[in-house]
Amino acid sequence: MISHAAFSQDCASVYLGTKTLYAAPEQKSTALPGGYTPVFINHIGRHGARHLTKEVKKTSAWLLLLKADSAGALTKTGQGLKQMVLALDKVETDHIESISAEGKAELKAIGERMQLANSNLFGQSLKINIGITNKKRTKQSASAFLTGFKAKSTISKYIDDTDLRFYDLAPAYLEFEQQGPWIPLFDALQKEERFEQLSKELAGKIFTADFTAQLSAKQLKKMTTEIYGFASIVYSLQAEIEEAGLKTSDLNFRSLFSCDELERLGKIDDASDFFKKGPGMDVNGIQVRIAVPLLINFITTTDEFITTGKYDLQLRFAHAETVSPFAALLGISSADQATQDYKMISSKWKAASVAPLSANIQWILYKKANSTDYLVKVLLNEKDVHISGLETKTFPYYNYRELKNLYLTKLKIWGVKLNDDMSLYLKEISSK
Repeated sequence: MISHAAFSQDCASVYLGTKTLYAAPEQKSTALPGGYTPVFINHIGRHGARHLTKEVKKTSAWLLLLKADSAGALTKTGQGLKQMVLALDKVETDHIESISAEGKAELKAIGERMQLANSNLFGQSLKINIGITNKKRTKQSASAFLTGFKAKSTISKYIDDTDLRFYDLAPAYLEFEQQGPWIPLFDALQKEERFEQLSKELAGKIFTADFTAQLSAKQLKKMTTEIYGFASIVYSLQAEIEEAGLKTSDLNFRSLFSCDELERLGKIDDASDFFKKGPGMDVNGIQVRIAVPLLINFITTTDEFITTGKYDLQLRFAHAETVSPFAALLGISSADQATQDYKMISSKWKAASVAPLSANIQWILYKKANSTDYLVKVLLNEKDVHISGLETKTFPYYNYRELKNLYLTKLKIWGVKLNDDMSLYLKEISSK
């Protein structure tokens, strides 16, 4: 996979957030308690490193560059930016909404490590059930993941937006995204990070003073956000840049910002994700409770395996907006820390650690002969995690029945049952 070192004198770690390339875990697996072997895997993964999800020439940044160019209002730096955007457009032609070669490599490697870490389970002919969303990149991600498997398998696939794209199906959540109680805190953070001033200074590099003076603060912020997005996406596109006959330096959007500016933009971007997709101001808030359909699906499919053994692997491929609230809902200790102090966000939650590209959560179920008890290990991005509110003497292995009861108690408090209609749940969920 491509290293961040591809960019000399870089500061990628301070700003990539959810565009961070996936890194293989360095930790070694903790030895299993005696006699236990893996018997079932329940998995949710984010799509791999990807291309843009919107055509370059439909962005506000490009339209502003065109307008300024026609008015003779582009500086030398602005002309250089225009060429960079054209280069990105060339790279992205026919690739919008797809995963990149980097993404395919990330996912294949995760599949390979899953097989290696659970060789006893993969020694048999596997029955695999795969859920995807209706987006092209999740279908591509599922296919890439499976290339990492060498075991014989029977595969079923299905589209499941209710359990995997719940955030698009809940009217109250869509309202929360636009006008939730988090917005004053976010505005305060943007003010502290001088986002408006940063945007004006960026425009001053690109446009003449007269042209910049005609632009509203909203236009300037949107342009800055889009150029920041261009800078972030380039890391995922190294193979495609080369295939287009270009060099990384031809798309050096990062050169428009100092490391300090990128760090500030990274804080703003992380905070947006934290409030809208993570534990936010309240770990029991709507932005976490919308993941209940996926939690119920994990519980019922695990129970189904215990009862019938129907599938050996339940694989799902979705989005950052799926993985991040689910991690908080599960009580993964590095992903469920809420705060109403925006200055504390970076010390409690990091998008790059919770929901990088190819992010994943796994439940590995273990059993030993002549026992009715199951152990379960929860992994976030292939790393052992602690579950808030649940004790175990055999960390990272928890008793599955106790883990399930922890979640059933949480669901009961919210008035939710395992057999409830989740489509109806999403339609009726309240932000209160």
